[in-house]
Amino acid sequence: MSQPLLDFQKQILQDIVEEDALLILSQGLGLFKILCSFIQLHCTDKHLVLVLNTTPAQDAAINDHLISQGFDPQNLMQLIDYDTPAEQRSNMYRQSGVFSVTSRILAVDMLLQRVPTAMISGIIVYNAHRVKQHSMEELILQIYREENENGFIKALSDQPEAFTTGFAPLQNTLKSLRLRTTFLWPRFQILVSDNLANAAGDVVELRQPMTENMDKIQQALVECMEATLGEIKRQNSQVDVEEFTIENSFFKSFDLIVRRQLDPIWHRVTSSTKQLVGDLTILRQLLGYLTSYDCISFYSFLETVMATNTSRDGKQVRQSQWLFLDAADTAINTARKRFYFRKTDPEYKHEVEKEGQNKPDILLNMEEQPKWRLLREILAEIELDMQHTTAIFISCVGAPVLIMTNDKRTCSQLKHYMSQMSESDPGASTHTRPVLGHLAERYFTWKRSMQKIQLASAQEAATMQSSNASSSTSSTMTPPGSISMRGTQPLNKRRRVRGGSVAAAASPSGRMCLRTYACEWLETTTVNLVLNFLLRLDAETEGQQDKPMEGVGPQIDTLVVESNDILPSFDLVPAERLVMIQQYDGDLDEQRLEDFQPRFIIMYDPDPAFVRRVEVYRALHPELHVRVYFMLYDNSVEEQNYLSLIRKEKEAFERLIREKSIMAIPLDQQKGKKQESAFTRALNSRVAGGQLKSTEQPQVIVDMREFRSSLPVLLYAQGLKVIPCTLEIGDYILSPDICIERKSISDLIASFRSGRLYTQCENMSMHYKTPILLIEFDQNKSFSLQSLTNMKENIGINDLSSKLVLLTLTFPKVRVMWSSSPHETAAVFEELKKLEPEPEADKAALVGVEEPEDTDATQNMTPQEILRSMPGVTSKNYRILMSAAETLEELFRMSREQLKELIGEEPSKHLYDFIHKKQASIS
Repeated sequence: MSQPLLDFQKQILQDIVEEDALLILSQGLGLFKILCSFIQLHCTDKHLVLVLNTTPAQDAAINDHLISQGFDPQNLMQLIDYDTPAEQRSNMYRQSGVFSVTSRILAVDMLLQRVPTAMISGIIVYNAHRVKQHSMEELILQIYREENENGFIKALSDQPEAFTTGFAPLQNTLKSLRLRTTFLWPRFQILVSDNLANAAGDVVELRQPMTENMDKIQQALVECMEATLGEIKRQNSQVDVEEFTIENSFFKSFDLIVRRQLDPIWHRVTSSTKQLVGDLTILRQLLGYLTSYDCISFYSFLETVMATNTSRDGKQVRQSQWLFLDAADTAINTARKRFYFRKTDPEYKHEVEKEGQNKPDILLNMEEQPKWRLLREILAEIELDMQHTTAIFISCVGAPVLIMTNDKRTCSQLKHYMSQMSESDPGASTHTRPVLGHLAERYFTWKRSMQKIQLASAQEAATMQSSNASSSTSSTMTPPGSISMRGTQPLNKRRRVRGGSVAAAASPSGRMCLRTYACEWLETTTVNLVLNFLLRLDAETEGQQDKPMEGVGPQIDTLVVESNDILPSFDLVPAERLVMIQQYDGDLDEQRLEDFQPRFIIMYDPDPAFVRRVEVYRALHPELHVRVYFMLYDNSVEEQNYLSLIRKEKEAFERLIREKSIMAIPLDQQKGKKQESAFTRALNSRVAGGQLKSTEQPQVIVDMREFRSSLPVLLYAQGLKVIPCTLEIGDYILSPDICIERKSISDLIASFRSGRLYTQCENMSMHYKTPILLIEFDQNKSFSLQSLTNMKENIGINDLSSKLVLLTLTFPKVRVMWSSSPHETAAVFEELKKLEPEPEADKAALVGVEEPEDTDATQNMTPQEILRSMPGVTSKNYRILMSAAETLEELFRMSREQLKELIGEEPSKHLYDFIHKKQASIS
């Protein structure tokens, strides 16, 4: 059944069919449906169309859409990934069709001429906002346009904000895409507004106030963010801080803004500033978790933050500055009181007086999320409406309810909550006890286990200390019942904190300071254990049985189902009884609305893109009376983020409209540049006094793994012929004598630690006359090996500079080349190739290969590398083992005698001992 398009969607489809252009559409207005409709036009005829930048989920959704339109399975979009062999890819290209292929694979296939570029009908670039300068997509389109001037290029995106960052971002993106036209379709476009305004709207906006404790925590966290942001501005006055606002700090993109400003001077940035940048991320997460997490999980995350800022085993930890603010103390104590009260809390005494009975030291409060009760009331209202069926729903075939949330964790928790809801009083709060009670039980169970581990480690430390102590230390041994740990305070003692800190001051109500409370039960606990606890909480499943817990809530009856209790027959649940809880999933939400066709949509978490998808859905199906419940915390950061997203998108389109009106797109001068460079090479005064020489295009052999970087793109743009090849030695081969191993700073450090760089330099020195180690820096970061703050007074043997000196002394033949950016590297390569003969790919691929047939091997390289790294396995016998065992598991099951018959006595002994010693240690 063909899905209809709205008028503005038909106009967009017509525009991109008629002209090559970049389409920028507002989120939620049906960009994915436009992509599917455009692909649909090329599935029946013999076209070769390539689709770039789609995810596997989007590929599956496109084929599902084509199947729903009645397309033959043979005419669906075909997928090409890393598992597709090269020969098969070449055959698939020549058989034509629509292909979804990764950019890296397609770039390699184009350079090796596996793709008939002249036969390509067109290229579709989805998610065009991901295309940056010197990316693989730019290389693909450059090769495509050089060999095919008639095929189309279509680029689509629904992220207008991505085209407003940096200098002339829209103009630079159009250059990379080889396009000259832009189609802008914001939500406020007249045709879009008219189409969506015609749909009848039944929207119920519910602004839920936060609890008093939540509001207090939010204000405290915002105050901490303001203080942290002000400290960053104060310490980095030389940086443009115009975008360093509290509103921008609520979004994840703020981290990119800060790093973009600080990366050029990162070597001069102090360690405190780096920590402040990380603190902003933590505070933003806490603000988001306040509205999405329950009180127990939120407090657990806060305890994780405290644990990371607590010294352990005598090691000092640089503590976050915001934890010393009064606002942080308020947020932490209020978060605890949402979970439980202590005897020293005024709320505890109030509860005891109100109930008039004795209570334990800790009284559980377990404040529920306000949206939970609101959701319960909405579902009760929907149930009431369905019982009193009106004329609106008579024509409807069922009325399923769709609840949309931000993440899977919220989905799982809502499923658990709804399955445990009481059927009695809608206003009662006892229905939340099973959910929160289960979380509280797991929390205290985990806490008790941590205390046992803590005591066990303390006893072990005390035992080792007493065994190693002399007779004079017997009087100072730890007495029974007061276990202490070296470098830490006893568990039953408060840790003394510097008196000037806010966290060290105890409140008049007797609250324990955060440092003391963290030390009581997380003294020797790693942060990973806390995070694992949170992950276990996320793994809640609605089928999990709850165990009763004293003092937490009512007993939960458990239904035991026997084998003979299964009904012989069953009926389908009516559509009007369905309640589906789903997570926002971008483009896939459009198909989800079409498949479910819900009559009631509850937006548990606000999302502007999904609001528009609902508008489009209602405009496409005016016969369906859809009611939308829009839930929002009033006067919250959640509301501020929602309004800011709408405003930012509107401002982004206004900037794009302005830039589109004034920008100038130059003509493609690449051909002229290549012709000029070819003439320059032919007429070189340094060769035979300016006589003409061969005009053969210079070429560079590049290892396949190097196509993750932008350097091959720059080399191709420089006029060099890039030949992809699997190299055993080196990353770039400039001539038969010049081999280059390229290292970034992070890769250089990792190679030194693993010893891989020593082997690489040894192999280059053995097989090439001029081996070069290229150390390449990022052009947007500092040109230094390490920051000034990490400099030591005395250079040690383990310092990076010392390792570089030892490397040059060990391999004097290796030249070290420094490059400030990939652009500089491309220019240096071009200079190095002058007066040098061209390399041959076939010979370069054989260098370092022990047997020529290795180049044509079809075995999986990862198990082969693991095998060759084992003791007793050499270059002479590893093929014998590969022939005898198909997998590593089969090899590990061999006996010593079987290995001895294959590779001999001594190698088999080393290999057998290595395998079984490892197995014994693991078990």
